[in-house]
Amino acid sequence: MAQNPAPADWTRTARTLHWGTALAVLVEVPAGFAMAWTYLDGTKGGPLAWLHLRASQVHHTLGLVLLLTVLIRLWWRWRHPVPALPAGTSRGERIAARSVQALLYGLLLLLPLSGWAALSALGAGAGYPAPEMWLFTHNGFGPGGLIPHIVTPRPWNAPGLIGYGTFAKAHVWMVWLGGAVLCLHILGALKHHLINRDGVLARMAGSNK
Repeated sequence: MAQNPAPADWTRTARTLHWGTALAVLVEVPAGFAMAWTYLDGTKGGPLAWLHLRASQVHHTLGLVLLLTVLIRLWWRWRHPVPALPAGTSRGERIAARSVQALLYGLLLLLPLSGWAALSALGAGAGYPAPEMWLFTHNGFGPGGLIPHIVTPRPWNAPGLIGYGTFAKAHVWMVWLGGAVLCLHILGALKHHLINRDGVLARMAGSNK
C-alpha cells in the first residue's frame, strides 16, 4: 500500500472512534465494579438484585461492543496515515507514546476477550445462569442467542487452568493495568497541551485550527 503523507489532523472518523471508546470505557468500568459488588444480591435476590442485573447487562453488552469498536479502530489505523508527533518530540517520548498506545490497543482487545471467555466458561449448562445481554437477545449464549462459546462451559470450581477462575483473574488484573496505562496516556496528553503547547491534544479534540 502506498505511503501517503501524514495529515495535519485526525479525521472526524478517528476522533469519533477515539472519544466513543473513551465514553464507553467510562461506563463499562463502573458497571463492572457495580456488578461485582452486588453479586450476592443478584444471586440471592437481595435488595440490590435489580442493580446487579442492570450492571451485568451494561457491562457484558458494552464489552462486546468495545471489542468490535477496537477492531474497527485498528482497521482504520491500518488504512489511514496518522498525524505525526511534533518535530521537537524526543526519541524517548516517541517510544513512550507508541508503547502506551500499543498497550492500550492490546488491553482493549484482551479485556473483552477475557471477559467473553469467563462468561463462556459459566454459560448455561455449567450450573450458572447464562448472562443477559442487550442487543443479543435475553440469553446471549443460549438457544436463539447470538454469542458463541469460546470456552467450553464447566462448573466454576472445576480443576484446570482453562476455566472461569483463570479468565476472571486475568480480566481483573488487566483492568488495573489498563487503568495505570490510561493514566499515562492522559498525563502525556496533558503534558503536550499544558507544557509543550504543541497542539497534540487539540488535534484529537478537533479544535486545532
